[in-house]
Amino acid sequence: MRPMLAPLATLAAALGCAAAAASDLRGHGGPVGALAARDGAVLSGSFDTRAIVWDGENAVARRVLRFHDGSVTATAFLPDGGYATAGQDGRVAVWGPSGDAPLFATSEHQAPVSALSLSPDGETLAAASWDGRIQRIALATRAATLSEAHQGMAMGLAHLGDGRLVSVGSDLRLVIDADIGLDATVGLPALPNGVALSEGRFAVIFADGALRLFDEGGQTDERILSERPLIAVAARGDLVAAASVTGEVWILDNGDLSVRHAILPDQGPVWSLAFTDDALLTGGADGLVRSWDLASGEALGEGGGAVEMAFHDGSRGAEVWRSCALCHTLSPDGGERAGPTLHGVFGRRAGTVEGYDYSQALRGMDIVWDERTIAELFEYGPDAYTPGSRMPDQRVPSAEDREALVEFLSRVAR
Repeated sequence: MRPMLAPLATLAAALGCAAAAASDLRGHGGPVGALAARDGAVLSGSFDTRAIVWDGENAVARRVLRFHDGSVTATAFLPDGGYATAGQDGRVAVWGPSGDAPLFATSEHQAPVSALSLSPDGETLAAASWDGRIQRIALATRAATLSEAHQGMAMGLAHLGDGRLVSVGSDLRLVIDADIGLDATVGLPALPNGVALSEGRFAVIFADGALRLFDEGGQTDERILSERPLIAVAARGDLVAAASVTGEVWILDNGDLSVRHAILPDQGPVWSLAFTDDALLTGGADGLVRSWDLASGEALGEGGGAVEMAFHDGSRGAEVWRSCALCHTLSPDGGERAGPTLHGVFGRRAGTVEGYDYSQALRGMDIVWDERTIAELFEYGPDAYTPGSRMPDQRVPSAEDREALVEFLSRVAR
């Protein structure tokens, strides 16, 4: 489906975007997993399958980009005023400035795309994937080439000033990869979740809660920020920002990794970060993009709080449900969320809520949701239990928590 272009005020109203709270961008129906910013414009991507181009200064949407079959996992601005988006579907789409439809798209990857990076000369777009490969797309000719980078998932990607690529992967390697092949590799001490280039050094975030700086010779500095995984990183000039799965955000000096500001946006996990000239943008689990002043660390907009969780009854199951409530409701109409309503889920065949755009994979599965199948979904995770679906791969490792969640849903979702 091609997005319809409309005057800014009309489009903002249609999306529910709030121009009254300057610097807060409200329009997504699910967690914001990708952010890019340039010259006052912002490009966000969400679990709701949409990317939105924003006038960041006036907090209104310019256009909506609809193409991907699943979450939009990475975004980038291109030199000609166009955009690039990549998704859970493994595709990379290149859009012109009008944004009415992709100029072209590639589907070289066999797994979700984790990161995009534009070369310093603006001629090549690189994409890293969970299949361990890096794709290079020549924007002028639209030719795409693949290289094997990691034995496992490629989790982050950035360009050096000389055009070489830096990637990090689940094989615990940081790879500096030139067009002619492997140039250098550095062993990593833990599982990396992303990388950003910071004044010649590589800022890498890890599942052990550490932010570590590397150069071509190895690790140069470290800061333990959390006991939980870090899941987003961004860098600009002398600043590095990192965010944790529990929602904390840190703005640090990249010289010694001293913390300039520690922020708690109150929006659940912060899935994406981007710097503007004078602010840090955070993309939250509540679908809102918030803006924070770099000098003071204070919020520049009115925020809006986290997603309200209906049916909270004080039980352990309701607490576990909080993560589900970011993408699902329990009301019959379902609301504007990334996933379908769970109202009436017990006894319902998977992929059958009327009006929701399911993936073909889920529509074809012979699963009926009940106490056993819901528990198994969160025991094994969607990637294993419902392969090919658009649901982010989230698990509930504790058997007690799974039992509490199913008990809660059995009371409020029938």
